Amino acid sequence: MGTRDDTELAPSAMLGRRERAKAEKRARILAAARALFEERGFERTSMSEVARAADVAEGTVFRYAATKVELLMMVVDALWGAHERATTTTSLSAFAAPGTATAGGETAERIAELISPLVTAMRRWSELATWVAREILFGADMPHRQRVLDRVDRFEEQIAARLKDGRADASGAIGAARDVATGTAVEEPGAAAAAGARLIVAGVLAELNRSRQRRIDGEDVDVVLRRLIDLVVAGAGAAR
Repeated sequence: MGTRDDTELAPSAMLGRRERAKAEKRARILAAARALFEERGFERTSMSEVARAADVAEGTVFRYAATKVELLMMVVDALWGAHERATTTTSLSAFAAPGTATAGGETAERIAELISPLVTAMRRWSELATWVAREILFGADMPHRQRVLDRVDRFEEQIAARLKDGRADASGAIGAARDVATGTAVEEPGAAAAAGARLIVAGVLAELNRSRQRRIDGEDVDVVLRRLIDLVVAGAGAAR
């Protein structure tokens, strides 16, 4: 019985090797891109520099990300995913138990705690954050951007869940009873919560950008963001 060399391996084994090689290249590209973006900033980093740092051909980088902005979104997607995996247990335990009323101040605290890592990251990499925000809001429909948008949607859902819990307080129950008695149409709690969540995420992006441009008139950005959250929580609680 003759010996078999690598060319005679089963297709599944060959595919496994190719996939591992691709994963290793992708990891090197991600690490190189992140390091260069952090060190040099977005505008001063080129795709050719990323390729050299990752020890791959420049064309290989373009196969993973068609543009430099897409490469940035690829990095953001990976970092956000790692954060989600690390905080899944904490995030789930932070939700109120079903049917449990949450005071407005407590709701605002929960939301402030939820957005805190995003605020910290955007402050640390303010130039990169400006590009990320611009791409989220106005970018072309590209694969890595879409994955980041999916994460933004899930982030808004987490905020909306906290807002919805916060609406289930005593005053909300009294208002709902009054609406039923008078025949007033009642808005779905989830609709106001979803709208509030979108306002908070958009507001965070806008206020952090204003802070970077020194347009907050000396106020600490944390104070401005907490004021925004308090307003949204109050509005969501009053909406019917």
